[in-house]
Amino acid sequence: TAAKFNADVISGQTALASEPADTDEFLVSDAGVLKRIDYSLIKGGGTHVLLSTTNVTSGVSEVDITSNIDSTYKNYMVTFTNIHPANDADFRMRIFSSAGSPYTANVYVWGSKGRISSGNDRNSANTGTSYFSMAGEDNIGNANIESLSGYMILHNPSETTFGKLAQTDIVCLNSGQNMLRSMDGLFIDNTAAITGLRFYFGSSNIDSGIFKLYGIN
Repeated sequence: TAAKFNADVISGQTALASEPADTDEFLVSDAGVLKRIDYSLIKGGGTHVLLSTTNVTSGVSEVDITSNIDSTYKNYMVTFTNIHPANDADFRMRIFSSAGSPYTANVYVWGSKGRISSGNDRNSANTGTSYFSMAGEDNIGNANIESLSGYMILHNPSETTFGKLAQTDIVCLNSGQNMLRSMDGLFIDNTAAITGLRFYFGSSNIDSGIFKLYGIN
């Protein structure tokens, strides 16, 4: 009966320190009748699930994301927040495949369209090179006020029938302190499953910045 429940029947228990599993159960009153319900039926329906965070606070040569990219999600998103180079340099990416090391063959095919605040276009294209250069291959500035932010969507990295596709949307201050907005499309001419990503600058360390990986439901 209600009178037999102590006031601390919940607060007196060990706290769950993470999101409940789908099969964890709750008690609910359904029109006065006690019933149990799985968490899977009441959890939020958010579309983006945070999988990892890399916070760079001192100089590193690259940031590798080699966990959580698998067949769980069809699409993944990486966000970049205030990525700052030690020296003026372009921002690049390579993939990891089942071979276990960054892929350096000439399989990165891209086209980009951008415009800087001075009114000039920043367009770039490549039919196959050993890395993917974002933001129209423009150099990101290393002055205190300069950085790069944006996101990349990676589509279906685990399937092995098609070449892989990705897209980016980038804003930054380039080495001339012009604001640049660039949208890039990438084709990876390789059918192997992608298992990881490496981000780095062409000729510079990453001094600071935040990288977050999300799975998209």
